[in-house]
Order: sequence, then structure tokens, then C-alpha cells
Amino acid sequence: MEPTEPRAGGLVASLVCHYDDLVRYVGRRFGDADFARDVVHEVCADLLDRPEPAGVRQPLAFLRRVLRNHAIDRRRGDTRRTHLTETLAGCSVRDCHEDAASYLHGLQAVEDLAAVIQGMPDRARQVFILHRLYDMPQMAIASELDLSRNTVAKHYGQAIQLIRLQWAPARACMPDARSGADVLPCAGEYSGAEESR
Repeated sequence: MEPTEPRAGGLVASLVCHYDDLVRYVGRRFGDADFARDVVHEVCADLLDRPEPAGVRQPLAFLRRVLRNHAIDRRRGDTRRTHLTETLAGCSVRDCHEDAASYLHGLQAVEDLAAVIQGMPDRARQVFILHRLYDMPQMAIASELDLSRNTVAKHYGQAIQLIRLQWAPARACMPDARSGADVLPCAGEYSGAEESR
């Protein structure tokens, strides 16, 4: 069993005291010393940014667990970004778009979506970005923002509803109430025709 450390200074003091050991711990598990240092620095910044959790009896064990979880999350995000970059790098504008007009319509769709996201209420925007762009589970978002899981789900639902109502490509994919159809086909391309609806 690890000895408990004095409470003076808390987790940040423990991290500073055991910095080299923690970097080696993450480096051994993930095979990259630079990555390990980045993870330790990010966790340190997070610890400085929020109140220290109560009831931590073994700070070093707690820090190792936090570092491991943070490193796993970061590696997953890095893997997704690398995959996306490789996919996009292998796809020239000519390959991805039939013509310049569809390319410009696609850029406009992204700009329109960004405008919808920026126009969301603060919490809905924050929850949407954490969940959809950073792949953060709703339980983790609830913990991070000090909200209940139901409140996170409500804000996320509000964000999705705003996108469905305000973003033309999403409206094109929604069921048409007049025709009674359950689902409209969605071509996946943005065209300015939806703007007139």
C-alpha cells in the first residue's frame, strides 16, 4: 500500500513531487516520452483549473489513474484525427467533388453549421461540442460541467433540435409531414435549394 502524503499542497504538489515518475509511468504504458510529458502537463493544468476532489487518500495512485485515463482519451482522439487526415489527404478536390459548385456548396454548408452552433445557448453549444467533436461521453460531460446526466441530455437534445431546424442539410433529411413519409432520402450534399424552404 502506498504511503499517504501530507495534505499540504494536495494533488498538484504530489504531481510536482512525482513528476519524473509519472512521466515514466505514462511513457512506459504508451511508449512515447513526449506524449507522456504532454499528458502530465495537461492533467496538471486541469488540476489547477478546477477544485481538488475530496477524499483522495492516495494521491499518487489517483494521479496515475487520471493520467492513464487522460492518455487513453488523447490517443483515441489522435487516432481519429489521423484517420480523418489520411482520408482527406487521399481525396483530392476533384475526387471528392464532382465540380467546383458542389465543393463551394459543401463549404457553405460547413459555414452554415458553424453559424448554427455559434448561435446556440451557451450550455447547449458546450455540451454539443464536447460530445460530438471531442467524443466525450455524456456522463463525463455531466461530471466535467457539474450537471446531472438528464440536464446534459436535455442540452444535447436542444442542440440537435436547433441544428435540425436551422441547418438546411438537416432539414432536407427530416421527415416531410405533408407527405406522411417517415424519412426523406438524404443525398449528403448541400445544395442551395434547401435555403428557400
